[in-house]
Amino acid sequence: MISQNETDIEQLLESLKLSLPLVQRLFPIDVMFALADKEKFIYYLPGTELDIRVQEGMPVPPSGGIRKALETGEEVSANIPKEIYGWPFKSSSIPIHGEGGEITGVFTIGISLSNQETLSYAANTLATTSEEISMTSEEIAGTATDLANTVSELKVLGQKVVEELHKTDEILEFITKVADNSNLLGLNAAIEAAHAAEHGRGFGIVAQEIRKMSVSSAASAKEIAGILERIKMNITRMDATLLDCLGQSERQAAATEEITASMQQLAASAVEIEKIARLI
Repeated sequence: MISQNETDIEQLLESLKLSLPLVQRLFPIDVMFALADKEKFIYYLPGTELDIRVQEGMPVPPSGGIRKALETGEEVSANIPKEIYGWPFKSSSIPIHGEGGEITGVFTIGISLSNQETLSYAANTLATTSEEISMTSEEIAGTATDLANTVSELKVLGQKVVEELHKTDEILEFITKVADNSNLLGLNAAIEAAHAAEHGRGFGIVAQEIRKMSVSSAASAKEIAGILERIKMNITRMDATLLDCLGQSERQAAATEEITASMQQLAASAVEIEKIARLI
């Protein structure tokens, strides 16, 4: 509340005309000032951008903060949206009282909320973006974890395949022995067939076929052994690759968890920025 004799309004007006431009320059944000008596505006200092287009001599509006301050004798504050004058601002109207307590006028200050609006918008955008990135990071982390689990399962399966391939060594060794024995048997049969001369001709043919079969079996067993050896080598390489993939997946999961934590901190900071913006 400002106490002022009605006859001293002119003196107050002259003082404000001298001081308010200086005061305005001290504000870090855009401000405007207005002084009105009970009926009309008698002084108006617009801001750099903030301007409600008031002129001295214009009547006080029948509604609004200035009229309410004149009627109630109390300070009236309100946030004026951008849609009304083109700039959002906070208006505070302080009634001026004479020595007898009567209201002789109203002093009004308007403080631009453009920075607050921009800051609030940026904070909301930051919070939303942080939340989206955090959700995406959590999905990536979950996928990386699933991938790591899958790679681990493949690694176990690869080890089992190698174990099963080792069992085939015994089978191939048995086939090789059978081939060798068949070859020896065919050779002995051929010798006996030669001793029997004409009577052993049919037996000799059988012995020859047995030797051919044994040689073919031995060659096939050797070829199969080579194939299985190459399979073992490829599985060993695959196992090393899977191990590397497992390490990368684990690092990716850890990295995305760190990103998620950082985004959560960023979102918390955005909330604090929003609170600061509302302090104006």
